Amino acid sequence: MKIRGRLVVAFLLVTLFPVLMFLLCSNFIFHKEVDFLNDTYHIESDSWKHLINPYQLLHKITQYDYQALCNTAENHPEKLLDRNYLIQINTQLKKRHAFLILRRNGTIVFIGNDKLYHIMPELPAYHNSEWENKNLCYMDHKNFIIIQERDFNYRDGSEGQLFLSTDVSSLFTHWHRFIQELLFSYLLIIFITALLLVAWIYRSIVLPLNILRIATRQIGAGNLDQPVQILSSDEIGELCHDFEEMRLDLKHMIDERTHYEENIRSMLSSISHDLHTPLTAIKGYAEGLMDGVAQSPDMQKKYLHTILHKANDMTYLVSELSLFAQMEQDILTYHFTKLDVTDYFSDCMEDLTLDLETRGMQLSYYNNTAPGTQIYADPEQLRRVIYNVVNNAIKYAGQVPSTLHVRIEEMLPQNVSPPLYRQLGKDGKDLEPPQKPAEYIHIQIEDEGPGISSQDLPYIFDRFYRVDASRNSSTGGSGLGLSIVRKIINDHGGRVWAESIEGVGTSINFLLKKFRGD
Repeated sequence: MKIRGRLVVAFLLVTLFPVLMFLLCSNFIFHKEVDFLNDTYHIESDSWKHLINPYQLLHKITQYDYQALCNTAENHPEKLLDRNYLIQINTQLKKRHAFLILRRNGTIVFIGNDKLYHIMPELPAYHNSEWENKNLCYMDHKNFIIIQERDFNYRDGSEGQLFLSTDVSSLFTHWHRFIQELLFSYLLIIFITALLLVAWIYRSIVLPLNILRIATRQIGAGNLDQPVQILSSDEIGELCHDFEEMRLDLKHMIDERTHYEENIRSMLSSISHDLHTPLTAIKGYAEGLMDGVAQSPDMQKKYLHTILHKANDMTYLVSELSLFAQMEQDILTYHFTKLDVTDYFSDCMEDLTLDLETRGMQLSYYNNTAPGTQIYADPEQLRRVIYNVVNNAIKYAGQVPSTLHVRIEEMLPQNVSPPLYRQLGKDGKDLEPPQKPAEYIHIQIEDEGPGISSQDLPYIFDRFYRVDASRNSSTGGSGLGLSIVRKIINDHGGRVWAESIEGVGTSINFLLKKFRGD
């Protein structure tokens, strides 16, 4: 439930609930009082009205007893001469705080309560017209008595007066209790309503806010492992949900950042090792030349060639670091131009042949493209792609001698099996073949190394990923070579993937669009 709905419910709870509960409690209390009046004073018809109309209540409070006594006086006046009968009647009247008084020829012959002697002077004479069909109310600081009178004649013709006096002071006490019960019930209902409202508000608003407050402190203290509980689906629940997503995003970002920093440290350590090795060699060979160790021209030429080779390795590492920095800032620049496939790759293969021979490897080059086939690419960055792939193959060539196979051919993208496309888009997702097939140049560089397992193969183009960390520590490398390859090929609008069979070798494949000139 939304907070707006909760406010509406709270308003109805505060207004309607107490009213309904008070009506129910009042109805219960009224019925209890009505039952009291029925049992005590035999007031049966519309009894609840007498509770809110004291005049009617006082008028009817002993009407039943009065009518019974009048009926006896009219039809059986001789019974009123029987003292035992009078005592019996008076005993029943006492239950209702009423008492009987009889006069015969102006003389009191029976009084049900001796405390009533002080009102004797107030009683009217026989056939007093002012009293006929009326009630007399007697009040002092202790008593409030209603007196009903009936004149009659005994059998012998003597004058008789029947008085029914009812002390209603006890009824006032009952009314006080009735009002107290109503007031207590009202206060209890207000308290219960407030308690329910506070509990509901605490459960639906305060408790989630406390959870958020605790979660905020946990995040402020650097603890991102404590999940945020979502207790509702209202605005606060949505806020908790967004806060939980923020926590997960922060945790993911920090984990990625931590992993990234660990990779950076590992890369710097590897590059430091890779730089230290050629520097040591350069220093040793240079000192050898200076000390005259290499006296023959052939030996000097070998020393100088080694120094040049080590310097090239250092240049490559520094260049790779610079390229990585540009990739991180997304400022990698390209200088695209039209390249003849045959001429460009022939030059690249000539450079590779000499380098491979010095490492005890051979090159097998096959170009099946038509003469004059062109691509639109940056020659320096494309050369870096080829060099990175070849350098990676050299590092893990395994036993020598071995052969590096380079094949170039024209291809339509639908001729390549879809599972071979791996992380081809800039967003890191696989790309589907284009709707309109375009001709591509397919370059395949295959080695005869130990191969890559199927578990590692999908991740070899990720930054810092190393198939075997222990082996990489000995072979060196930054773990950036193939990620740079993917970046450059993607920026050329091409696609790259890898195939490998353990114990047989690995092939790196990439596609480049043919330049069509239209």
